[in-house]
Amino acid sequence: MTREPNDLAERYRRLNESYTDRILIFHVGIDAGFFAEYNALMHAMLYCLQHRVQLRLYADDANFGHARGWRDYFRPFCPEVHEAFHHRYNLYRVASWCDVLRTVRAERSLRLLKWKLKAGWRHTVGDLAALCAYRRRVLLTRHVRLNLDDRFHVPELGIDGDYLQAYPILSAIAWRLNDEAAAECASLVEALHLPSDYAGCQIRGGDKVTETSLLPPSHYISLLRRHAPGRDVFVLTDDYRLFEQVQGEAPDIRWHTLCQSGEQGYVNSAFSRAGAADKHARMLRFLASVEVLRRARPFIGSVTTGPSLFLLKLAWPHGIPADCHPEDFPAVCRLPIAGRSERAMRYLSGNVPVGKDRS
Repeated sequence: MTREPNDLAERYRRLNESYTDRILIFHVGIDAGFFAEYNALMHAMLYCLQHRVQLRLYADDANFGHARGWRDYFRPFCPEVHEAFHHRYNLYRVASWCDVLRTVRAERSLRLLKWKLKAGWRHTVGDLAALCAYRRRVLLTRHVRLNLDDRFHVPELGIDGDYLQAYPILSAIAWRLNDEAAAECASLVEALHLPSDYAGCQIRGGDKVTETSLLPPSHYISLLRRHAPGRDVFVLTDDYRLFEQVQGEAPDIRWHTLCQSGEQGYVNSAFSRAGAADKHARMLRFLASVEVLRRARPFIGSVTTGPSLFLLKLAWPHGIPADCHPEDFPAVCRLPIAGRSERAMRYLSGNVPVGKDRS
C-alpha cells in the first residue's frame, strides 16, 4: 500500500504553526457520516490557509473513532486540543434567523425556533469557555465560512488555482494512515487478491435514501461495461444484497468487496452507537476499501454520496460521475447535498430508473 510523502505534511505543519495571530479550533466527528465530517475538515483547512489562521483540531469524541479520535486511524497533521467543553459547545453553524423564522411561519411550529435559541446559547457558552481556556479569543467550528468559488493561492504548498486544484493537496496532508491502521488495511487488501489493473465503484444503500434517491446497480454495470470492459471490479457498498445483485446481473465480471454478508445498509446513528471493537473493525474495512478505490482505474461514483464525491475530487478529471455530465462536475461538487441530489435527478431523468428498491 502506497504511503503519502512526508515533506508536504511537514511543510503544512510549519506553515500552519507560523500563523500565530489567529487560531481556529475545529471539532471533527460531531454527528455526520465520515466523509461529511472529513470534507468539512478539508474546508476548514482551506479557510485557515486562505486567511492565515492557525488550525487546531478537537477530535477526542469523534464519532468515527473508538479510543483516540483522529489518531485511531490517521497521523496527526496539526496541533490538537483536549478541553472537554468542545464536545458540547464547539458545533457547526446553524441556519440563519431569517431562514428559521421563515420556516416557523410556514410550519406554524416553534420547534425550530427553540432549536435555534438552544444552538445560540451553546455557541455563546463555547466562546466564553474558549476565552477562559486559552486567555484569548479563538475561532471555533461555526466560524468557517468558505467560498468554494474563490481562487486559492498558497505557494508554500503548491496551491494556485480553484477548489479542485487545492482539494487533493489538502487531502494528501490529512489522509495519512498511521502505522497500525495502514498495516491492518494492507492485510485486508492483500486478502482480496486484486489484479494490478481493476475498476471500482460505490453502490450506496442504508440511510442515504433519506437524502436522495439511490442509483440501481444496473446503472453501474452499464457504465463499467462501457468504460472498463473486461476488468475486475471492486465495489464499496454498505449492503451485501447489492453486491449479490451485481454478481447475479453481471456474472461475467469478477467482483470484489470488503462488505460482509450480514451488512444490510449503513445507518450513521447506529454506527455512532456501536461498540469500540465493532466500530474499529468496520472503519478499517471502510478505509481499506477507500484505499483500494483510490487506485482504481477508472472509479465510478455518484455525486450524492460522500466517499464517491471524495474519490471523484481526487481523481478529477479521470473519475467518472455516475449521475452528472463530467464537464459539470467542477460546479456540482461544490454544492450541498440537496443541490447535488437535484442536479443528479435532473441528469438521470428519463434515462435511468432511479429508485429505492434494492430487492
